[in-house]
Amino acid sequence: MKSLLLLAAIAAASVISPSVVAKESLESTQHAAVAQTVNINTATLSQLAALKGVGEVKAQAIIDYRRQNGQFTDINQLANVKGIGSKFIETNRANIKL
Repeated sequence: MKSLLLLAAIAAASVISPSVVAKESLESTQHAAVAQTVNINTATLSQLAALKGVGEVKAQAIIDYRRQNGQFTDINQLANVKGIGSKFIETNRANIKL
């Protein structure tokens, strides 16, 4: 009986483990994307969304601002985009370029 329970526990662990590994792999990929530098004057929606604290809505707001006002000449101009403040800029400064 004990060996049957042990076998069941091993089988259950092998079923659960791949999903845990996949989740960890996805999280590593997302963090790796953030480590890349993003040019805010040319970046696509998905590239902007790779920055920490940026989802599709903020990424689109950056693109809209860029279309209406022209290229950014200073990273601090991001603060003019609705929903983006100085904390976001400081958090992402090392990953943003013009």
